[in-house]
Amino acid sequence: MYERIEPAQLDTTADGTPYSARFGDVYHTQHGALGQSRHVFLEGNQLPHRWQRKSRFVILETGFGLGLNFLATWAAWREDPKRCDRLHFISIEKHPFSASDLAVAHRRWPELATLSARLCAQWPTLTPGHHRL
Repeated sequence: MYERIEPAQLDTTADGTPYSARFGDVYHTQHGALGQSRHVFLEGNQLPHRWQRKSRFVILETGFGLGLNFLATWAAWREDPKRCDRLHFISIEKHPFSASDLAVAHRRWPELATLSARLCAQWPTLTPGHHRL
């Protein structure tokens, strides 16, 4: 028997920064969230360098949150002429957002609009069990 999924609720601070009332914390800094994902997640893990010229590369992330690390990774992979042939991005999230909340949150990054739309279109219904996008 699977546990019931308790989705995240999209709240914001007064300045519009995505905020979790459940955990009393912001999902990212007020400014520079995409830059933070690129610097901390991509560069900090040396991902573009590590996936280059491989047939496949697997990333496991704990805490999908708003999916900004995923979108930044996807964008970097698409733009990298030396990228691996196949990128597998696995992420675990106890309290996932609905596709509509993700779409709203992603409006902060218009440069990721195309990728966000593709992600949200494939986002599974929040039902217990495992899903593959």
